Amino acid sequence: MIIRLSQQAARGLLSRRGSSILRRAYSSSSGNSQTRFTYALKADEKINYGELFEKLRSKKTLENANGHNAAVLLATPSFAKDLEDANFMRDFARLMAGSADVGRFHVLSAVVDHLAAPIGSLRPLQGVSVLRGHLDDMLPHLWQQNPPKSKDDTDSVSALTFSLGDPSLTLPLARTTFHNNRASTLLLSEFDMTHTPPQLASQTEKHSQFVKVLLDNDLKSLAHLDTWTPLMPLTQPRTVTESFGNIIRGIEVDGTTIPASTELEDIVNALHKQNAQSGVLSGPVGVWAMVTPNPETSGALEEWLEEAPEPISALPDVDDIRDTVKATAQHLKLLYSHGGRLYKILSGGGGWGAKKGLLSLDPQRTHFSLSEEEEMQNFIQSMNGGGFTPEGSQIQFFMSAPALPDITEPFVPGVAFGVAGDVAVPREPEPIDGFIGQHFGALSNSAVYLSGQGLPGGKETKLSVPHSRVYGREPEGEMGVWGNLTYELADVGTIVLAGLKH
Repeated sequence: MIIRLSQQAARGLLSRRGSSILRRAYSSSSGNSQTRFTYALKADEKINYGELFEKLRSKKTLENANGHNAAVLLATPSFAKDLEDANFMRDFARLMAGSADVGRFHVLSAVVDHLAAPIGSLRPLQGVSVLRGHLDDMLPHLWQQNPPKSKDDTDSVSALTFSLGDPSLTLPLARTTFHNNRASTLLLSEFDMTHTPPQLASQTEKHSQFVKVLLDNDLKSLAHLDTWTPLMPLTQPRTVTESFGNIIRGIEVDGTTIPASTELEDIVNALHKQNAQSGVLSGPVGVWAMVTPNPETSGALEEWLEEAPEPISALPDVDDIRDTVKATAQHLKLLYSHGGRLYKILSGGGGWGAKKGLLSLDPQRTHFSLSEEEEMQNFIQSMNGGGFTPEGSQIQFFMSAPALPDITEPFVPGVAFGVAGDVAVPREPEPIDGFIGQHFGALSNSAVYLSGQGLPGGKETKLSVPHSRVYGREPEGEMGVWGNLTYELADVGTIVLAGLKH
């Protein structure tokens, strides 16, 4: 039997004793053969690596009883030069090896835009985040040389792809040109631990690497990845009547086909006129489209579409915006689990004749460019009605959130990734800094890329909504009471990839 708790009940339970139980569930390794931790710096805190390692040295979780011989080190840009410092990397390897006799220790180090905070916070963090495990399991083919970048990827930053079972997430790294004269920083080092001090045996630079993140239960498809996307609805879901590739030509409104951009243009123009007086919008807003499969092919999806939040017809005040964003995020999460995908609108409207009212969706679905064979497969798929917006699919338009919900839930560590944003993060009940055990993850300033089974029209998709997060969970029927409680907490807006053991 699955026990369901309302959001209000869940909060009350957490305020009494649920918090400590959830913390234990997420902070326990649960037989996991990897160790993870984050060390977050206070705002404007300056710390050298000697001080950092001294703070970490006393942590029992780093003793390395499992004999781990590899670590992934994610660091924010202030550490960019340290990752090139032989003494820093040597001391880090020695700290991670602990008392274990591992012979050789391997470190994959990368500079990311931000670290991701634990569940219960949207605040980007600065510092370091570490995943430690066994080389062959965590970093397969680590020393295998990457094929050369294609010409299309010459200017692309390096990236890490994190496997979570079937689904995986690709995180573009930070641009570090002004920190260490590298376009981005992804370094691989091997240390001979039989010497005192350890000696650097080999080192190289990479532009990509696959990382296996071990959960208690590997996720079986993208349907088990939930999302937090802070958006507000602009229109009702509409049926796509005409499209080609990433171009939408027509949608159905009240039984009549109209140019795809007409309804969207009207509401956006009206909101901007209103904002001239209210000033709720502090700058340009992005517009996204949620595309879901034909509801006739999915009864469950049709039910969720009927529960779509009402579009805004005028700009609400800040408190109402926060409530709308929270409710919309919950709705989008459910659509996502049924095959819905978010695409940013790049352009639309204008033109005449056959070009009137077209909408263009962001066609990028992978960080690195596809091969000619993959591009051809996608083209054939789109010709067979399997493109971005097949005729009969549903599309609904949303705008980025001008304000974010307040966060009042306790912080719970896990594994976290997502997208940073410019909107001010609400005040939090307590600052997050110092050592966070069993927590790992990072944010990109641009986007993250998801791939795996369960995507209509392809196996990859891009998530670029500011302040968006993605987190994994076990299938609902296997979660139990505390798993469902954690699922209820998803709307606080973070990504937690952690399996609960039953």
